[in-house]
Amino acid sequence: MSAYFGLDFGSSSIKACQATVLGTKNYTVTSVGLASNTAGSLEFGDQVVTTKLQPVVKKLLEETKIRDRRVVVSIPESRVYSRIVSMPAMSDAELSSAIQWEAEQFVPVPVADVEVDYSIVRPADPHASDKKMLVYLVAAPKKYLQSLVDFLLSCGLDPIAVESEMVATTRALTFGVAPTSTLIVHMGALSTVLAIVDGVTLTFSYVTTVGGVALTRALSQSLSIPLPQAEEYKRTYGLDAAQLEGKVRKSLLVVVEQIASEMRKAIEYHATANKSRVSRIVLSGGGAYLPDFTTYFSQAFGGTEVAVADPFATAKPGRGVIIPRERAVYTVAAGLALRVF
Repeated sequence: MSAYFGLDFGSSSIKACQATVLGTKNYTVTSVGLASNTAGSLEFGDQVVTTKLQPVVKKLLEETKIRDRRVVVSIPESRVYSRIVSMPAMSDAELSSAIQWEAEQFVPVPVADVEVDYSIVRPADPHASDKKMLVYLVAAPKKYLQSLVDFLLSCGLDPIAVESEMVATTRALTFGVAPTSTLIVHMGALSTVLAIVDGVTLTFSYVTTVGGVALTRALSQSLSIPLPQAEEYKRTYGLDAAQLEGKVRKSLLVVVEQIASEMRKAIEYHATANKSRVSRIVLSGGGAYLPDFTTYFSQAFGGTEVAVADPFATAKPGRGVIIPRERAVYTVAAGLALRVF
């Protein structure tokens, strides 16, 4: 069993996953579970929020029988600034210095207020004429990071790494599977993360401010119904045109088409910049299970395979572990658990 586990904080739920990696092709899920975010917030600097979340986290770990205290935790993509940049081949020392300058170009707050991290997602090809490499940059506000760490410590946990949702999602959905050019659409409560993975290389990343909450609000406003009822309708009817005379579908499409538009832009950019065609679209997160969502995107992107994400595709359950049916909900948590140090 690994000596740490993954903990994914979402606005609507908190997911935990622990795994034992068996080489590069498969792994064993030793613990997995979910709990509702009763605070409905991820403001870890707010004592009211943390007071509500502490017992939730502790109960989740008790129910999943996770006894290790070391944790790899996610930070919401909406809380970070990230970008994939093309840079000349250079030494580690030169890259470390150049990263600070690159961060200043896209981070909208003083660089002194953020923690900057980076990883080379595609090394420079020594045989190429331009010798460029792709680098994934991510900057997170120091104040938010500290509040997150303080909260974890108050729960008796030892945070050993913090990762963005995009990094964890990419790791989970490329582990041990055949490499393809894939558009990953991770649908969260407050945002939708788009990532294009060419083989196992992250070549594109983008975050929209449209997520499950926006869908619920659009439905609530369109049908003049309370938010709880709108949430129920969204989960029950989704984009099914045969339900309620298609009214729910029509209301949701206003938002869904925004996501589809961003997906098309990402695919077009990838085709131009990387001379590669996206051959597969993978829907991740809870939104992937809304009725007829897969069908809609299959029709909208005719000719491109559309599938629901399965972060446990190459995994087997450990003794006494039942892998949940809605696997795509656990994509980030699985990716965190699969991090190798």
